[in-house]
Amino acid sequence: MKKTIKLVTCIICISLLLGGCFGIDNAQQSSKEQDPLDRAKNQYESVLTYTGDGYDLPGGEENEKIAIKHKDEVIKATKDYLMKEYNIDVDVHNMVGNQDGVTVFFETTGRLHFYSTAIVPIDSTTKEILLDDVWTLDGRIENSIRGALYDYINEEPFKELDREMDAVGQRYDIVGRSLESLQNVGGGGYNTPFYHVTSTKDDMAMKPVYDLYFHNPDSTKEALMAAYDSTKFDATYVLINIEGFMKNETTEPDQEAFDKMEEMVKENNKLPLGTYKLFLHDGYVQKNKGSGLKMNSIKYSTPIIKDN
Repeated sequence: MKKTIKLVTCIICISLLLGGCFGIDNAQQSSKEQDPLDRAKNQYESVLTYTGDGYDLPGGEENEKIAIKHKDEVIKATKDYLMKEYNIDVDVHNMVGNQDGVTVFFETTGRLHFYSTAIVPIDSTTKEILLDDVWTLDGRIENSIRGALYDYINEEPFKELDREMDAVGQRYDIVGRSLESLQNVGGGGYNTPFYHVTSTKDDMAMKPVYDLYFHNPDSTKEALMAAYDSTKFDATYVLINIEGFMKNETTEPDQEAFDKMEEMVKENNKLPLGTYKLFLHDGYVQKNKGSGLKMNSIKYSTPIIKDN
């Protein structure tokens, strides 16, 4: 069973990361390197309507059917586990079968907001749902909590980022992911339609904030802000991925719009500090992965570091 769990962990990690902004090549591609926009409807859907329908994980079809039949039990087991281990309450939005169980997509309901996943195993022989063996991918919840805390204690810088992305979107007809898709197949931490934030375990500036929150979730915002150790800040460990889509399905990614996003991140000193990666896609999402990344996507060759 341990070997199987390791295998499905790798499968789930790869699938979830492909659904976000990771696992890409390092070369910046221009919109001149095009692939067709007349995309197969059974594989692609407009970002405007995509809600996560069609998302799948390898080998999960039968387990998904079992989980759906026992939906209430799966939800309860997930909520109980997350409350016990992390003291967080959640709303479950979606369940996707995987090779050894079901991946449960949830959204937190407390003052720290993020999307993430838990795995409820299913015995392949007996078809029994192992409700007492719920688990999460290593570091996923912890990173999500840190990312949400980073947003929480940097409210004004993130509001500035929201304003800037909204302005770029209105000027160039760029949109972000739908709320429904974030809920149903997001599972990646602190997400907004336009960006995703992660603070890793090596973020020593955030460590005292995380420790304080973990041991006292009722700590005031002021106390959490005071706990932040800016002297240990390293932008390497705060990842901010910005991702936009062309609103018009027949439009290739706009290089001018991408350049404006790049300029905004580099020149606006009111934005949150961290390591930025930028992506601009056409108007389609690959349904089974929830990914916008395609051959014609424009992406910055190296991360943009904002550390002061």
